[in-house]
Amino acid sequence: MKKILLILTTLNACPVFSDVPPEQKDEVDHLLEFVRTSHCIMKRNGDKHNSDKAADHIESKYDYFRDDIKNTEDFIKYSATKSTMSGKYYTVVCPEKKEIKSEKWLLDELSRFRFVSSSSFTRRPQAKLTRCTEPRPEICTMQYLPVCANLKDGSAKTYSSGCSACSDVNVVSYMPEECAK
Repeated sequence: MKKILLILTTLNACPVFSDVPPEQKDEVDHLLEFVRTSHCIMKRNGDKHNSDKAADHIESKYDYFRDDIKNTEDFIKYSATKSTMSGKYYTVVCPEKKEIKSEKWLLDELSRFRFVSSSSFTRRPQAKLTRCTEPRPEICTMQYLPVCANLKDGSAKTYSSGCSACSDVNVVSYMPEECAK
């Protein structure tokens, strides 16, 4: 009887898997795509890996640590911060940028993504986010095509054009239309 009870209990037991909450799944998917399309090099334990290999590695660690991951910040901590073998932190080098710890790089992108996803923008479904790149524009035409810019401090500000937004070194990205009031 004890054996039958043990077998029934084992068969009826459903494994409980942790993961990011469903409302944060888009954030994880975005961060993986962000890494994959970044054209940055990730340094892990002294070896350099292109963006595709870096994303694949982060995804495999995500699968491995899924039981420990409760939110997007945990995803970054467990999957993309440091080597579980050596304890050495991962770093990222992007074109024309300084080397940075992968944790800060991804937390910054998560903050930007949350900002863009928030109600700070009066977004049309087809509105496209444009990231500012170096070198910054020094001269812009005097046309008025307002954009809502995401600043490094997480705030939003309306600029007269994408060019004028990106000429400000404090602007990270922008979307068409004025910022929501």
